[in-house]
Amino acid sequence: MFFRKAFNKTLRWFCFAFTAVSFAVMLTPVANWLASPLLVHDGPPVKTDMIAVLGGGAYANGVLGSASNERLIKGVTLYREGRAPRMIFAGGSVLGLSGKLGHTVLGIESVREGRFVEAVLMQEAAAGMGVPEKDCLVEGNSLSTYENLRNLKAYMDKEGMKTATLVSSPLHMKRIELAARKLGMDFHASPAPDATMHRTTPIARIHLMRDVLWEYSALGLYWLRGQI
Repeated sequence: MFFRKAFNKTLRWFCFAFTAVSFAVMLTPVANWLASPLLVHDGPPVKTDMIAVLGGGAYANGVLGSASNERLIKGVTLYREGRAPRMIFAGGSVLGLSGKLGHTVLGIESVREGRFVEAVLMQEAAAGMGVPEKDCLVEGNSLSTYENLRNLKAYMDKEGMKTATLVSSPLHMKRIELAARKLGMDFHASPAPDATMHRTTPIARIHLMRDVLWEYSALGLYWLRGQI
């Protein structure tokens, strides 16, 4: 009886705290404030040897997710502005959330099999947007941000490239900067257009908080592994 009462009391307090936190996230700019330190802004235009677009996810049927699409559009825009003579898309097999977490957190290698390769999907989309096939390269073996950058660095060293423009989503860019510096890359960060501070509806703030918590967790994991 004592344990049942203690459990019920704990459950009530948990529900109260969860509800209070949820309302605080939805009705205040706390998620926007937490996102602010993660944001990296595009600097003055520069030319580099290569534009590298890091994948942001795709669905099981081979449709690119919103993050991948915004990065793709940004990369193609930079290419058409003449910022680099070629593009490379980074991203391996399309996996579900459990498969991606299994690989990223636990290092499970068996999840590499997939029906679609994200980098190929982006390359095909870029070709449809007018980027010549000869200027579109694919790095389709990586399943995490660190692997994206490590494989890109290896390719640059092999081809004698010195500099790269790294394209990703605004919230993702801080992790990319830190990992790229750790790898010794010479790069220019060029995030997709940012609307973080304009995500002010309750649902948008909930989604933003999810993304922010994901990034802070990933930064912590990368720090523990010595990857940043």
